[in-house]
Formats: sequence, C-alpha cells, structure tokens
Amino acid sequence: MRKRARFIYVLTVAVSLCLVLVFLTGSGLTQGERLVMRAMEHLGKPYVFNTSGPDRFDCSGLILYCAEREGLGQLPHAAKELYNLGRPVQRWQLLPGDMVCFDTVRDKDPSDHVGFYIGGNCFVHASSKQHKVVVSVLTDYYLEKYSGARRLGCAYF
Repeated sequence: MRKRARFIYVLTVAVSLCLVLVFLTGSGLTQGERLVMRAMEHLGKPYVFNTSGPDRFDCSGLILYCAEREGLGQLPHAAKELYNLGRPVQRWQLLPGDMVCFDTVRDKDPSDHVGFYIGGNCFVHASSKQHKVVVSVLTDYYLEKYSGARRLGCAYF
C-alpha cells in the first residue's frame, strides 16, 4: 500500500504542476515548460533500451525526442554525452525542463541516466526499473545517485 500511496502522490503532483503551468501561463509557456509537457505526454509508454520514440523510449531517447521537437537540434543518444550539453545548473536553481542527471552505475562517466525536472522536487524519465516513462521524486535513491543538472536551450524566462 505504501508504494501505491507514493505513486498517487507523485502522479498528483505531476498533474497539478502541469495544470498550474497551463493555466497560469496560458499560451506563453517557456521552452522548459514545453519540454516537460512533451515528456508528460508519454507517461506510461514502455522503456526499451536504445529507442527514442514515439511509442517507446529509453531515458536519453525521451530527452532527445522532446528536445528535437522543441527545436533544440539533434542531440546525442547517450546520457554520458548529454551531460556535457547546455549549461550546468545547481540543484536549488532547477526550473521545469532542466535535464537532471544521475550516476547509477558509479563508473567514470558522470551520467548514465537522465530525465526532465518538472518542479516540486519531481522529474519525468524513462525508467528501466519500472519499464516505462514515469514521474519520480528526487529523494532517497535518486538523490544518492544525482550527479548534476543541465539547462538545454535558452528560452527559460
């Protein structure tokens, strides 16, 4: 029951944030907010390694699929390469659409998993553990594995 309650909480936060973004900003969404909205459209789609949509994704595939549709160009399909794009962002400065990076393997690469920060300490990503695109909270496991964040593009304000 605890997992179900956490899932409902995360889903509620994610949907609420998206609704707030839409109603408060109307059609004037920032590029970061649009990246989040694009990623959220794919919630529940299956995780498949080395794929970039539109019906299935791995973590970096979700990032590049959404970024390409927002006009950010063709990005590399590797989390370790995505880690070097854009500009670094401190965790306390995260905005919706910032790419959050994780080192889940603890090797020489600073990142092997990525997602988009959505606000409220949550992020959307294609999870190999849950086998689908999900929203997760930046606590416990993900905070321990957190390796940084990058801001892609420039239209965040």
